[in-house]
This record gives sequence, structure tokens and C-alpha cells, in this order.
Amino acid sequence: MNTRSPAALSLAALAAAALLIPLAACGGRRQEASKTASAGASPTPEPGAVATIGGEAIPYKSFEKYLADNSMEDAGEEDQEDVIKSRLLDQFLEEQLLLRAGQKLKLTVSEAEIDAYLQQIGVTEGEADAGTDGKEAFRDRVRQGLLVQKVKNEAVLSKVQVAPGEIEDAVKKQPEMARSSRMVVLRQILVDDKNVADRLRASLTADPARFEALARESSVAPDKGQARTYSEEELPVELREPLFALQPGQVSPVIENAQRFLIFQLVRKEEPRPADPQEVRRRVQLDLFQKKGDQALERFIADLKKETEIRVNRAAMPFNYVGEYKN
Repeated sequence: MNTRSPAALSLAALAAAALLIPLAACGGRRQEASKTASAGASPTPEPGAVATIGGEAIPYKSFEKYLADNSMEDAGEEDQEDVIKSRLLDQFLEEQLLLRAGQKLKLTVSEAEIDAYLQQIGVTEGEADAGTDGKEAFRDRVRQGLLVQKVKNEAVLSKVQVAPGEIEDAVKKQPEMARSSRMVVLRQILVDDKNVADRLRASLTADPARFEALARESSVAPDKGQARTYSEEELPVELREPLFALQPGQVSPVIENAQRFLIFQLVRKEEPRPADPQEVRRRVQLDLFQKKGDQALERFIADLKKETEIRVNRAAMPFNYVGEYKN
């Protein structure tokens, strides 16, 4: 473990820890540098464009790809679907603004950086080739995501600072951080069928010692019943007390979560103990950095919007746009 004072940690390291790059947010097609619209001009979006940014048309198919990459599922009610798609369009346009900011900053992403990122998240060449649009389209989306992150790091996060005094004040206001969280060591069985879950639970009621064997045979979770430690904060709120109420060796009822079914076995509990002061400071510093970074990023994007005319083409959309842009 790094024993340096948290105050000595580099902003680059904190930025990497604070903001991960979800591939789902890398939708859209790389655009050429935006052209500044003439003063006072309000260009009408082209029929096939989802919007214009600084006078440049953004094809609707780019936004369609963004929706697909973000796994937009049927929201049920039509009004709710309109709201979700409108939010995703606003998010897509913000990403386009950040990509253009990257071009102005002359930021690029190399092939080696893409390779390193894919290796980091465990995506192989074969998996990239298996994508619906092919390897190059997949790598281009990764490139855009990395470029957006570079813009955030260079233009925003590199300017965020957390002073030692701020850390000390925050630690004093959160005395509960001086003790570690409650911990539980659990095994789990995850299955897709309620009837299977009920049969497994009945078997475990008769013989809890069979938990590991049944998990290896039946669980679809990668851990296959291996024991894992969870802090209280890692567990969903509704599961905390029921799981902490179990005794070592005891098995939980069948729990439904996201249309799957879980059974837990408690291995042991670990009571709170004094926390490492250095670790407390590090966590507080990271939390402050994230909050300041979020606020700075909001201001940065707001400034980009003020500087750039954005016109949404409502006529091109197969849904009722109810987002930020009212033109």
C-alpha cells in the first residue's frame, strides 16, 4: 500500500480513480472540427440531422448508435420513454461538445492507448471483432470515450485542488469514519429460475453444509459459491439487516433481484475496528476531489453551451423531445 500522505497523491492518479470511462457512453460517430456559425445566424438542421452544434449537422444515425450503445430498453410508458430518450440526447450532445473541445485543445488518442485500455478492462481482439459494427467501429467508440476523458482531465480535473485543511475539516465532521464498516463474509448462489432457487433452498434447509457443492453445480455467478467479503456499504440497503442477522453457516431465504434469484450463506461477521488514519484521509480526499470535479465539470460544460449554438431537430425524432433545448 502507498504510505505517502494523501495530500501528496497526484491529481492525475486521483482523476483516474475518480472518473471511469463507461464504454456505453462512447456512442456516436467522430465528427470533424466544428465551424463557428456566423454572428446572429440560426441555421436550420438538415432533415436527417438530430441537431446542429455550432452550425455543423449531427446525423441522426449517430444518436441512434448512441442509444444502442447505452442499451436503451423499452421503458414501458410512452411519456417515460420520451423523458429517457430526451435525457440521452442531451447527454449525447454534451459529449459532442466535449469532443469538439478536445479538438481545440489538440488532444489525440493513440492506438497504443486504446490497446492499453482494452487490456485493462479485459476485452480481447476476438471480442472486439465480434461487435455488431466490427472492430474498427468499436475501437473508434473507445477512442471517443478516451478523448472525452482526456478533455475532462486536461481542462477540468487538472485544475481541481484539495487543500490539507479541507481534508482535516471534513474528517472532523465525519467522526464515524474513524471506525471501519461492519463486514460480512458470504457465499452466494445465483440462478435464473425461481423453481430452481426454491429447490436449492429446500436442499440447503436440510443440509446447509452442501452450499459450496450446490453453488458449484448450479450457480450462474462467476464465483461459484466462493466466499467473498462485503462491507455494509457494498450491500443493497434492503439486504443489509437480513444478511447481518444471519448466524455463521445459516442460509438466507430466496431473494429476488433484477429478475434473478439469490441465496446467501453467512460464513462469518467482522465487527468494526479502528480505521487506518491514512486510509481515512485518502478516502476523504478522494470524496472531496470527486465533488469538486463534478462541480467544475458542470461549469465547464455550461460555458461550452454558452459559447456554442445548439439547435435540436425535433422534426427528425420519432419521439417527443422534452429535454434541455427549447428551440
